[in-house]
Amino acid sequence: MSMAFRSAVADDAAAISGLIEAAYAAGIDPHYGAQGRATFLNFVAPQTIAARLAADSEAWVAVRDGRAIVGYAELAGDHLKMLFVRHELQRTGVGRELLAFLQVFRAGHTVSVNAAPNADAFYLAMGFRPIGPKQQQDGIVFTPMEMKF
Repeated sequence: MSMAFRSAVADDAAAISGLIEAAYAAGIDPHYGAQGRATFLNFVAPQTIAARLAADSEAWVAVRDGRAIVGYAELAGDHLKMLFVRHELQRTGVGRELLAFLQVFRAGHTVSVNAAPNADAFYLAMGFRPIGPKQQQDGIVFTPMEMKF
């Protein structure tokens, strides 16, 4: 499998949303109630993603074999808003490679992330460290973490 990284564009929004929704259903959904589910699904709806991408959001996709989007990452300054990998490709190194790609853009910076409960182990393995206890905001459960890139 050959993989490349490129900037995400508004035309990618539907594919990105589908990738995220599938990963969410498989791992995050059991940790959220109705409010968290609604908040999250609104945040990753195609039109919401397209609007952020059109507003020059810093976002990238991992593309396999020149066409299939297999991963997505979005930064807001030094905060990693999202990092998702196609569900069936999780634990194959795609997330690790995508994070390594992002480190180029924030070298020397301390980057934060609000890790979903099912992603805590991944972020810890990558070098992130908790900076506070597990929290809940608008029904979204997360652990705040950070790492010096």
